[in-house]
Amino acid sequence: MKFTAIIVFTLVTVSTYGQTLSNEIDAIYNFQPSKLSDKEQESKFPALDSLWNKVKSDTSHYLPQLRLELRQIGHNPYFYYDGSSLLLSLSNAVNDKQLAVQAIAKCDLADISRKMYITTLNNLAQEDINVTTAAVKILQDDKFSFFLPEHAMTFNQGYCLTYMLLPIKQSVYVDTLITLFSNVSTTSKKSIITTLWFAYSCKGDGFLKAIMTNPAEEKEVREYAKKIMKYTNLTKDQKEYLKIIGKENLEEMREMSLQRFSDEAVAQLDMTTRIMRS
Repeated sequence: MKFTAIIVFTLVTVSTYGQTLSNEIDAIYNFQPSKLSDKEQESKFPALDSLWNKVKSDTSHYLPQLRLELRQIGHNPYFYYDGSSLLLSLSNAVNDKQLAVQAIAKCDLADISRKMYITTLNNLAQEDINVTTAAVKILQDDKFSFFLPEHAMTFNQGYCLTYMLLPIKQSVYVDTLITLFSNVSTTSKKSIITTLWFAYSCKGDGFLKAIMTNPAEEKEVREYAKKIMKYTNLTKDQKEYLKIIGKENLEEMREMSLQRFSDEAVAQLDMTTRIMRS
């Protein structure tokens, strides 16, 4: 009887902790940043900081509950991104990183800094975490991009998708992009084409070639596929550069370019891909 009573007490205690954190999350994350002014957003910071500090102060109790709430549906979309950031700040476990990606996929893109969204998923992808579900979410927004003032460059939707997916294994995301292709806008189709070209896989290239000759596909999409698949001819300067760096260094250079957000990095990614394709 005593043992049974202990079990019941433990279950009630865990339930209470979970319910308390769940209610607190709903009470604090009761807004959409995109619909608030900067001043109104700032007024929410103390409550957010309070929750973060609460979880950090007693991770043995609250970290399991944070994981539970990130798996749930029905919370404010902004919680799934901010709560994932909290989880990533407290844990380096692969399972937690994958959970964070699944939760981030439930956020509202309008509430999140575009650059922060891409850099967060790019960093996780660099660690071989499958970010596909969250990455393809940007295909819902044709205008998804962010500006790099220090480089006077706009990272468009295609580059954003490429930088999130290219660091992980091709086998993880190529089929997903091919499956989504027919159900997205013209802009998003071109972004998928861009990513598949950079990915340089047999299956992806086969799909791109099929698009080029598909009469049912819109002309703009067919022409873009044809144009990008011609990006294999090397300039004289690129051929000379290849002699200097050596073919054995190409893959390393590609990987390094995906760790930097700049016009120079994109140019390096483009050049190494062209060389490898040639």
